[in-house]
Amino acid sequence: MKNLKKSAAVLIRFFMIALLISCGKSNVKSEKKSDVRIVSLGPSATEILFAIGAKDELVARTDLCDFPDEAKNVPSVGGFSGNTISLESILSFEPTLVYLFAGMHDFLIEPLEAADIQVYVSNANSIDAVKSEILDMGKITGHEKEARNVVKEMDRKLDEAKKITEKKSGGNGENAPKVYWEIWHEPMMSVGRDSFINDIILRAGGKNIFAGEESAYPMVSEEAVLYAEPDFIFYTGDGMGGGKPSENLSAPKGIFFMGDDDGFVRSSPRAADAVLKLSKIIWEEK
Repeated sequence: MKNLKKSAAVLIRFFMIALLISCGKSNVKSEKKSDVRIVSLGPSATEILFAIGAKDELVARTDLCDFPDEAKNVPSVGGFSGNTISLESILSFEPTLVYLFAGMHDFLIEPLEAADIQVYVSNANSIDAVKSEILDMGKITGHEKEARNVVKEMDRKLDEAKKITEKKSGGNGENAPKVYWEIWHEPMMSVGRDSFINDIILRAGGKNIFAGEESAYPMVSEEAVLYAEPDFIFYTGDGMGGGKPSENLSAPKGIFFMGDDDGFVRSSPRAADAVLKLSKIIWEEK
C-alpha cells in the first residue's frame, strides 16, 4: 500500500510538471476577437495563444506559464494543479472562455458552464492533436490565418525530420534506433504507446522500447531496459527531481538529458522543434 501511494504521488507530480496534453474538445463557437476574454490554465495553452497572435485575448494565466517571456506579464490565477486554482480567482477576470486540461481541471467544468462561461478542454497525446487544437483556437479567437501559418511551420519542421529519417534509414523501418525514455527514476517510469513523447520518438524515426505498453507512463524495470538493449537513453527526470538513470544502464550511442527542453513535454508548437531536434540526435545528423 505504501508503495502504491508513492507511485500515485509520483504520477500526479509528473502530470503536473510534464503537462503532456492536446486534442481539445469544447462547445465553444467562434466569436468576434474583441469579445473573447480567455483564462489559460496551462503552459501549452498560453504558448498556443501567443503563437497565433491572440495574446490580447488572454486575460490571465498560471504561474507555470513562462513561455514566451512576455507571458510573464499577464496576471496569474495561481498554479497549474487543481488545489492551487480557485473558481473565484478565475471568475474575477470575467472570462468568456477558460482553456483548461482534462483530468487536472475537470472539477471546474460544471461550475464554469453554470456561470455561462465556455470551456475548452485540452487532452493531447499526439502532435496531430496539437495541430487541431491550434486551428480550433484560431477559429475561437478570430486568428484563423495565423493559426494555419503556425501549423504550416510545424509541418515544415516535421517534414525536415522525416527527410532525415528517410535519408539515414534508407526507407527501412527496421533500422530505427531503439530508444529508452525515462521520465522518472524511483520508481522507474517510461513512456508508453499513448504518450505524447512516444509520438515525438516515432516522428523522429526512433523506436520506443516500451511502445507496446498501453499505459501512457508505465512503470518499468531495470531488467526490462537491459533486455531491450536501447541504442539511446533519454531522460527528463533530473529536471523534475527524479534523478538520472541507473548507473547500471548504458546505451552505445549515448545518454542524453532532455529535461531542459519544454518542447518534449508541452503540447505546443514547439513539439515540432522537439521532433526535429531528436531526429538529428538519433540519426547523428549535424
